[in-house]
Amino acid sequence: MKKIILILFLLNSGVVFASPELSVPSEPRLASLLQKSLKAYASLNDYQAIFHKKEISKDVLGPEEKIYLKFEKPFKIYMGWLNTYKKGLQVVYERGKHRGKLAIHKPGLALGFLPVIFLDQNSPWVKEGSESYNIEDVGIGTFLSDFTDAVLRGEKEKKLSVQFSNETLTGELVDVTFKDTDKNSGFFAYHVKVLFDPVSKLPTEMQLFDWSNQPMGIYSYRDLKVNVGRAEEKEFKSQIDRQLYKVYKSA
Repeated sequence: MKKIILILFLLNSGVVFASPELSVPSEPRLASLLQKSLKAYASLNDYQAIFHKKEISKDVLGPEEKIYLKFEKPFKIYMGWLNTYKKGLQVVYERGKHRGKLAIHKPGLALGFLPVIFLDQNSPWVKEGSESYNIEDVGIGTFLSDFTDAVLRGEKEKKLSVQFSNETLTGELVDVTFKDTDKNSGFFAYHVKVLFDPVSKLPTEMQLFDWSNQPMGIYSYRDLKVNVGRAEEKEFKSQIDRQLYKVYKSA
């Protein structure tokens, strides 16, 4: 089995460290994609995108949600819903701040007397439509970390099956199955399709399938902009509620 020195990154903190020699996918194309993507993610400080997601809720794949998403390292995130019944909902979260609670703005909440409230991540109201996930599951870095770990484990346990679709105009599409696994095996999905963007080198579209090979999550990051810093501050301020913006800047 091919061996290389794989440079791993502590994705959500930006800290870089070198691992000992590790097994990597015997498919060199996938190994190359992951290395380039990990390096690209380690080099960014922030990104914003229009995040599209469909997730299983109560055994049914829900509607496609369209969300304005802004992320800053180590883990600071804003999400503003642009459609569905959640339209107008805005959430700010920063790891280690506000006792782990989410700062939330919803038009008309408490008759407008409370423009921002803080709710626990496990609040049923917060998790509605995303019962299996929490706020720290969101983001390109978290997915990239989980996917890389699963690929390395699948290779080690000889449970990894890798296929590539023909290159598309929008990137490289890899199809990975963690064969001979079940929902209790510790893998985050049975089957995963990932599109790597040719410009950013990051995974920008992903489809997750359960152990019946049915879709359980479909995600995409569109209009992705990386390392925008304050260049897009005016646009961001036009999206976020004024009071929630104060929370975001003070977090």
